[in-house]
Amino acid sequence: MYIGSRLIAPSFRREGSATIAAATIAPSVATSVDRLDEAGGLSATGGYLYDKVLVDAECTHDGSIKHLAKFESWGWESFERRFLQPERIATLQALQLRLLRNGFRLLRPGGALVYSTCSFARAQNELVVEALLRDESSARLLPMSALEQAPCRTGSLPHTLRFDPCTSQTSALFVARIGKVTGGGDR
Repeated sequence: MYIGSRLIAPSFRREGSATIAAATIAPSVATSVDRLDEAGGLSATGGYLYDKVLVDAECTHDGSIKHLAKFESWGWESFERRFLQPERIATLQALQLRLLRNGFRLLRPGGALVYSTCSFARAQNELVVEALLRDESSARLLPMSALEQAPCRTGSLPHTLRFDPCTSQTSALFVARIGKVTGGGDR
């Protein structure tokens, strides 16, 4: 359910010590997530933190073969307007950073957040992650050991991965795993 630009996530369950929120977020609409209490009212936004957060951010979709195929019907002359306009990329980058910051805000210390897009653009991937790392002293990039043998290449930041048609036989996918450490400290 949406209230303004905030998504209200009504479905929660416990798995061991982890709290799981089941909700679909339309990232172009929701930049904040709150939870409902058992009575259906909004609970206080501070203090309810998650062990795992996924931010699959809205992007230009320039790496999505499925989206690129749409230009057969849309007309290729609209490609530049839809993908390459600096104003559009700046707007998306700002949205992506807000989504990432909000996801990180909802992450408990010791938790892990995955940030992903289907864009080739560093401005929508590494630069967004770099901005979070610069602004949040408790943010750290984490290795993704489960993907060590995956057919992908390393992004321009340590522990980030890029899937692409040449390397992976897939559409583009950028993935970063970010942890929240207690107390900030040395990087």
